[in-house]
Amino acid sequence: MANKHSSSHPLSSLSSESKLSIEFELSDPFHMPLDRLESLIEDTEPGTEIRGYLFGLLDLRRAVIYARGH
Repeated sequence: MANKHSSSHPLSSLSSESKLSIEFELSDPFHMPLDRLESLIEDTEPGTEIRGYLFGLLDLRRAVIYARGH
């Protein structure tokens, strides 16, 4: 069952050699500066599931910032 869920995750379709995959190996997307995350979104092909995932992650990060009052 766990494999079914992990294989349907948007990032599971990334090649281990892709720029985005390497970026996430080097930097945690939950802690990288928001401008870096926005840059990754800009570099991702429009209309893809991965880009949607990154926008969702950006929205989550912003919500946490606003909730903390920063």
